[in-house]
Amino acid sequence: MEAAPGSEPCAEPCAEPCAAEGTVPARPRRACCEGCQRPAKLCLCDVLPPEPVQTRTRVVILVHPKEVRRKLGTLPLLRLCLQDIIIKEGDRFPEPEEDPELHRLIADGVHQPMFLCPGPDAVELGTEEGLHPRPPGDTPAAPASLIFIDGTWRQAKSMVARSPWLLQNVPRAVIRPSTNSGYRFRKQPEQGCLSTLEAVAEALLALEGDRGPKLKELLLQPFGRMVELQMAFIGDQDENIPEEQTTTKFDREAALLDLQQTMEAEDGSAEPKEIFCILRWGQRAVPERPVIVVELFAGSGEAAKLRAQECSEGRPRGLRCWARQLEDVPPGALWEAPPAAMMRKADDG
Repeated sequence: MEAAPGSEPCAEPCAEPCAAEGTVPARPRRACCEGCQRPAKLCLCDVLPPEPVQTRTRVVILVHPKEVRRKLGTLPLLRLCLQDIIIKEGDRFPEPEEDPELHRLIADGVHQPMFLCPGPDAVELGTEEGLHPRPPGDTPAAPASLIFIDGTWRQAKSMVARSPWLLQNVPRAVIRPSTNSGYRFRKQPEQGCLSTLEAVAEALLALEGDRGPKLKELLLQPFGRMVELQMAFIGDQDENIPEEQTTTKFDREAALLDLQQTMEAEDGSAEPKEIFCILRWGQRAVPERPVIVVELFAGSGEAAKLRAQECSEGRPRGLRCWARQLEDVPPGALWEAPPAAMMRKADDG
């Protein structure tokens, strides 16, 4: 190679490209901490445990290949905090013949496998059905092998659908988050959704008895520091500010009364019409996900369907609306924004 104009050729081959070869020297790599493997300026070692801690619960995480590349994911922190953790990369959970060692560790005769995933038969961790720790003197519940999926909601749904062993052989469980997600710079798809580390922390809180609160704090402390350091670079804009949650039960009679009064005020009549409710799902990460009544609608079924589509505009997947006749609204439904009649009834009694 000829020397660049005004320079002399190198006497020996260069380990890195140099100006004599007509190129710009490579930028020096940032210094990394040998303990937490993070940039030195973002070191977390002072809030990490001296050694990964042992737990009764075995944590198994299937992580999507694209999620592995995220520099600000939470799996590296889990590795540094927990001793009994297994992390597998893939877009589906392997069958027993594909990874016999993994399946031996999950169901070793001591640990009871449980899959952290919402579903109609899912039990809540921390209840009798969900491996709740026994009182002192009782025979302790079998420790769990908790299986988590790490990926976006779309990736996770695909991973679950492509994992027949999980779907057919492992009971499902869910957690009831005690706080909103602290992952302030990464938007969660719905309120109640957590990062993988936060979900593990909540699961250990539910299953590890007296050690639960300490284990949760042990995980959340480095996670909180990581978020705090990152927010210093991107601005303190919390992407997961919780929305106000409704707790007002839906009342058919009060709803119908409110609609009749509205119709009388608008057109002077309260002629009976076909009555529909525009509905959506509530918080995802709970065992009994509530149905939320967005509004009442008087008109034809086709018109109600179109109104539900209008109400769905701007809503993410999982929060879009559909229409049901008033009498078909399931028990336990909640109001999104109670009408005046409902509020007057509450005030009166």
